[in-house]
Amino acid sequence: MAVLTPDEVTQLSPSCRVLELGCGPLKRVPHSVTVDFNPKSVADVIHDLNVLPYPFPDNEFDIVIAEHVMEHLDDLLKIYEELHRIIKPGGVLYIEVPHFSSSNFFTDPTHRHAFSSRSFDYFDPEAILSRFHYSEAQFRRKRIHIGSGESKPISRAIGRWINRHQALYEQRLAFIFPKETLNFELEVIK
Repeated sequence: MAVLTPDEVTQLSPSCRVLELGCGPLKRVPHSVTVDFNPKSVADVIHDLNVLPYPFPDNEFDIVIAEHVMEHLDDLLKIYEELHRIIKPGGVLYIEVPHFSSSNFFTDPTHRHAFSSRSFDYFDPEAILSRFHYSEAQFRRKRIHIGSGESKPISRAIGRWINRHQALYEQRLAFIFPKETLNFELEVIK
């Protein structure tokens, strides 16, 4: 499962302001603004995402896409606060990261963070962990999906079960049936 499917990308209005973080060699949304620190990327803006603030005004974007970039960044709390700043109220943050059970997480020496389905509980006012108030930034968890697009019927069935029982899977079965990715769709609350 991708952050946004090709159908979802084609349905985005050209007036929808989209930011793609850590774009590398791909621009997924033709009218998006892309950011990467690598000058050899296709980025419209060359910027180190660990350096805050980002070169964008408050409430600039309707959608921010962070596909396989968050695991490389240093201070995620400050990064989430910065993304909250530049996304409009009701805007959406799409994130794809390695699941903590993925062996590929450990192959890249630049990976700093692994993620679970509860990695954004501190930011969601409906979650119990939000009472600790680590940040003023708030995101409503709209969708959380563990795994990637499996093609075999048994793998698809296991994937459906995993996503219906995410807590049980992560507590008891994640290292028996490891998954590669984790996708979040988060709505900005302001």
